[in-house]
Amino acid sequence: MEMKDIIKSRRLELGLTQQELADLCHADRSTVGKWESGDIINIKRDKLRLLASVLEVSHLALLGAEEYVPTQKDKIIIYDAIYGDKLGNPIDDLKNPYPEQVGNYFGIKVEHPTFPDNGCYVIFNKDQKVQSGDIVAVSLNAEQAIVRKLYLVDKDIITLRPVLGDGELINLVGNDVKNMNVLGKYSFTITPFIK
Repeated sequence: MEMKDIIKSRRLELGLTQQELADLCHADRSTVGKWESGDIINIKRDKLRLLASVLEVSHLALLGAEEYVPTQKDKIIIYDAIYGDKLGNPIDDLKNPYPEQVGNYFGIKVEHPTFPDNGCYVIFNKDQKVQSGDIVAVSLNAEQAIVRKLYLVDKDIITLRPVLGDGELINLVGNDVKNMNVLGKYSFTITPFIK
């Protein structure tokens, strides 16, 4: 794929408008349009690295120096755990039941009282925007990710509530909010034996 096609494809996969991508890259919307049309192909090095970071692709893939692998929509990888933003060991994969929905899905295995032997797989979309009241996978201080309902109380105050009533209520204030890493928004739950 050419750079212009990768930029547009990833922007759409991430659910971003041209204006939102422009804001994240400190550029104008018209510039993003020119990137996507191929009118601008010589992007300054610092802008290219920022663009690659925002689109979550390698800058070398944008330049055509390495192969670009599109987001895999048909399979969801399940991990035993996630620490910070580091994925743990893949323990399973499953067919994506919603391939028509754009997103970058991942799953983590969690214990669940209804399925004590096998637990369940909780599936998250890392490309969806998170709003107050959403269920998320979140990591605090690069520790193991937990599943919580996120409430934005104020710009510097976030409350993380347990989803099933078990677990502790966590209040984050000031710098604690900066040490929080939201990994993805809850999409659905599946049990390992009903794949």
